[in-house]
Amino acid sequence: MKMMATALALGALSGAGLAVPAMAASPTTVQLEAVHPAMQQILSYGDTGHWVMTLQADLNQLGYSAGPVDGVFGPKTEAGLKAFQSAHQLPVTGETNPVTWQDILSGFGLMPAASVTDTSSSVPQAAGPAMIDGRPVLHVYHMLATAYGPSLADNYPYGPTDYFGQPLEPGMVAVDPSVIPLKSTVYVTGYQDAYLPSGGFLGQAMDTGGAIQGMRIDIYMDQSPSVVSNFGIQPVTVYVLGQ
Repeated sequence: MKMMATALALGALSGAGLAVPAMAASPTTVQLEAVHPAMQQILSYGDTGHWVMTLQADLNQLGYSAGPVDGVFGPKTEAGLKAFQSAHQLPVTGETNPVTWQDILSGFGLMPAASVTDTSSSVPQAAGPAMIDGRPVLHVYHMLATAYGPSLADNYPYGPTDYFGQPLEPGMVAVDPSVIPLKSTVYVTGYQDAYLPSGGFLGQAMDTGGAIQGMRIDIYMDQSPSVVSNFGIQPVTVYVLGQ
């Protein structure tokens, strides 16, 4: 099967075939938790992992310095999170909860805001670009991911080659070039699949496809059609990296 964020990704989720709970005009936090997995992540000082990396990159991108994107929730991450919570008139706990995540995601157009930002507050700026694998983070996108494989069933009519005729290789992803430029280095995380690297992987945006438009990516997997199909449609975080 071949997200700059758009107004509510809820429509994108539904349009992509992902089940979205029926919502009233003003969805509740519980309903929104069912839509984006970040809403369920309770993070605090001392935690580690790819969700901490997501939090750090998001805060840095929104202008709240959270230190390096290293997946370690330390004092800089806590300070950045508390500054964000204060500016958004949330309880300043230094711990993420669904309401805090809702306001973070609203900064990318993925959720309605849970609070009103205090625009009179001075917003601390990131001290420098976040880094992953020694590369600066240029953009952070919350996207929907599908997967494709080397068979004609998964990648018709190209089979084991990409749109440009090059052999498909693990780490390649198909993108919308108007969102992520071709040949960009990306770091993809947030998925759940036993056949992809645990926690995330560095890849290359080398392919494109008619169905991959806007906030969508397609991850190449050198696996059978049944394994590829089991990936389904999953929310992921994509970091576009510089040199």
